[in-house]
Amino acid sequence: MPSNPSKSGHFLVLNQVEKIYGSGESAQQVLRSVSFCVDKGERVALLGQSGSGKSTLLNVVSGIDTIASGEITIDGVRLHALSENERTLFRRRHIGFIYQSFNLIQTLTALENVTLPLQLNRLNPQLAETSARQMLQRVGLSDRANAFPDQLSGGEQQRIAIARAMIHKPALVLADEHTGNLDAETGGQMMALFNEIAHETNQTVLMVTHSQAVAKTADRIVQMVDGGVVEGGSSQSQSLAW
Repeated sequence: MPSNPSKSGHFLVLNQVEKIYGSGESAQQVLRSVSFCVDKGERVALLGQSGSGKSTLLNVVSGIDTIASGEITIDGVRLHALSENERTLFRRRHIGFIYQSFNLIQTLTALENVTLPLQLNRLNPQLAETSARQMLQRVGLSDRANAFPDQLSGGEQQRIAIARAMIHKPALVLADEHTGNLDAETGGQMMALFNEIAHETNQTVLMVTHSQAVAKTADRIVQMVDGGVVEGGSSQSQSLAW
């Protein structure tokens, strides 16, 4: 770990990041001096007990939430220095987010959910639909294009969520317990699909998980304890504490 990670040349850099909710006596510090780096194309798993700050960390890296102090740099862009509108545009173009609860829009079909990121990025509508149909085929759900989320199984919804997060080929993919609502067999299938797509386009991945099986698929594990991080080494050699 370099003493000044902002000058390290890594793809994703967090330098002394702190996040505090509330103020005064009710203030709660959720992230404490978080510093670590992720290289381009690297897959990093975040492990930690509930309340250790893992999901909050994903939220600040995505720009959904702001930080109290510190620096977050993604591919040379100082995320914390952007305005709210600039962060939104940056997230739409460069970040994909997969949620444990799938977070699909219930009033949109599977095809429309997958097409949405391309529409928000103002891709030609015909090209957007063609790309979305190709992605649905890729995740094995071309025959479910017109189905609404409540007509899909949990595994099917997660496939749609993966397709939606990766359809615009984001440089950074954030996944928050993306196999947490699935059984072991379905979760394993999701991870294989997820890793295959991420590898093809050299996407950088930061994923929160409680699953040791999921963590072992990462290149490196970073443990979070009480809002701080304990830097991990290779996922093959590190003992999983959670």
